[in-house]
Amino acid sequence: MRLRRFLSIYYSQMATHFIFLCLIEGLLYIFEVNRYLMIYLLVIGILLELIYLGQQYMKKFRYYKEMTIKLDMLDQKNMLSEMMERPDFFEGEFIYDILQSCNKSMNDEILQYRTEAAGYREYIEMWIHEVKTPLAAAKLILENHPSEITEAMDEALQQINYYLEQALYYARSNSVEKDYLVKELNLKDMVQKAVRSNARIMISNKIKISMNNLDQKIFSDEKWLLFILNQIISNAVKYKKEDPQISFEARQSTNQIFLEIRDNGIGIAAKDLPRVTDKGYTGTTGRNYEKSTGMGLYLCKKLCDKLHLSFKIESKEEEYTIVTIGFPRSSMIFLNE
Repeated sequence: MRLRRFLSIYYSQMATHFIFLCLIEGLLYIFEVNRYLMIYLLVIGILLELIYLGQQYMKKFRYYKEMTIKLDMLDQKNMLSEMMERPDFFEGEFIYDILQSCNKSMNDEILQYRTEAAGYREYIEMWIHEVKTPLAAAKLILENHPSEITEAMDEALQQINYYLEQALYYARSNSVEKDYLVKELNLKDMVQKAVRSNARIMISNKIKISMNNLDQKIFSDEKWLLFILNQIISNAVKYKKEDPQISFEARQSTNQIFLEIRDNGIGIAAKDLPRVTDKGYTGTTGRNYEKSTGMGLYLCKKLCDKLHLSFKIESKEEEYTIVTIGFPRSSMIFLNE
């Protein structure tokens, strides 16, 4: 609290005290009290008023300064009232009670929102699992009646399954911390699993695969990592050119093992590259090909952040796209969380 602001607030109070002091001096003058006694009382009155104002100012200055410091330190600003003690002056008590009331109201709103969001997420997860049952049955029927038509239908069902998986992982993406198990994995095994799960669509699109130096030990969650790899492979297939190729290569640094996934597809425009991991952003490529939802790379980046993996995209339009995932060389980073 600034001194000038403080004095402006207490101006009327100081004026009242001054008038009262003048009245007393006037009465003393009427009753012909000793002049020196009158001056003495006047000085004492002014000093007492200054001491009182100084005490009030310092008390409020310390309280508001402490409030400002704690507010700057807090990530969750709504917790300010929980960090402050109730003051012993009127204005502070009033502000404190308002903050407590606002904080309680906001916490009630947050609780209601979280309850509704959790219920919606549970419903979406249940619905996706229910839909997968007839989807699996349809795929089985098509496999038992092979033909050109059923093969095309099977590819369409695989695409439906891809979008269902994307919706499921999006619903779970805000609670990854409660739903992952970090363990030592073999990078080559993980890449091969992802390639096998996309084998049919890669074969039908005549995608050439190359792998180099993948026999590395990494630390991550198998289920979430497979989803990330599947999204990247799906994008590479979706935006392919003639003679399509996807290469997987690992390299090491002091603290990380990097997996580079490179394709020779249509690439990403330079103006779109900084925003390709934004939620719902499709960019020039997505608008031209009408195949993009803007969710795949967003989910990859979000899940990598949750799993403490680095995620980087480099691209040159009409030439290549390189996605680099960095894995920590030790599991200690997860144990420290």
